[in-house]
Amino acid sequence: MKAGNTPFQDLAEKKPTDVLQKFVGLFMSKGWLNQTLRIKHRDRRYRISCCEKKFFAYRINDSCGVSPGYPGWPVCIITHDQIIDDTKMSAFASTEPSPHDWLRCLHDGDFELL
Repeated sequence: MKAGNTPFQDLAEKKPTDVLQKFVGLFMSKGWLNQTLRIKHRDRRYRISCCEKKFFAYRINDSCGVSPGYPGWPVCIITHDQIIDDTKMSAFASTEPSPHDWLRCLHDGDFELL
């Protein structure tokens, strides 16, 4: 798909509620709304979920020495009134996907379900 045809190319200029609605629409169209998925994207594992109120991407720590469960950290949270991504949560340059990257990845199927 060409970049000019993506329905989410101008996320930086959108209100949080508009961005959330793009995620809700995408998750609804794929039958994933109100579910938590484990995926692998760019050789990293994530838990992602979306409901009418929030999109959430959580990076799963790949370190073998951590306790059971899903130890990791949030990398993208979108609600009706805010967009928080890893660049705002870390003092270092982020290598995590931006909200735009998440939409593109999920829309284009650039991930593996675990």
